[in-house]
Amino acid sequence: MNKLQKKSFLPFLIFSVFVIFSVSSCKTTPKSKSLRPVYITNSKKVNLLAPGSANIVLDQVILLEGSFGKTDFNLMSYTLINLEEINLSLFNEFGTDMGFVSYNGEAVIFDSAYFPKALPGEYIICDIQNAFYSFEALKANYANSGLIFEQKENCRRILDGKNLIEEISFAENTVEIKNLLRGYSYKLTIAEGF
Repeated sequence: MNKLQKKSFLPFLIFSVFVIFSVSSCKTTPKSKSLRPVYITNSKKVNLLAPGSANIVLDQVILLEGSFGKTDFNLMSYTLINLEEINLSLFNEFGTDMGFVSYNGEAVIFDSAYFPKALPGEYIICDIQNAFYSFEALKANYANSGLIFEQKENCRRILDGKNLIEEISFAENTVEIKNLLRGYSYKLTIAEGF
């Protein structure tokens, strides 16, 4: 390069470095969305419990049969519940990916084209916790919100005063969740007894 080419190249080089530095310094690491509370009634809400309150370690495929209003659905879920996380990977009977929901104590990630975009993943995680988490931890969590969480034999119930909000029934290898206030239900059938 001759002197003239070097002089005209230098400002271009400085400008390029400045642009690259400016663009790269503006990048931010995506932040986890903060956990949203779950409205159990239209006015009373609870926060999700930490994964350490799990009452079971589960790592298997579950048949998920549900209904919401007049809509019925059947899915399979590879389900992992332990003291660190809840993960549900959803797929249909042909093995096609239908989405997932996961919770690690800090954030809920929910991605599924099958379910309405407006459905917060926290609500699904809350129902899983109601079925599989420590009764004492759930009872205290609901009491903090002025709600009753009770367990009698093979049934857990959430009440607002005398009004039954949700009922979770257990059989040998099934869990059935019925939310009377919101009008939905689903049954989880586990391959082996738990």
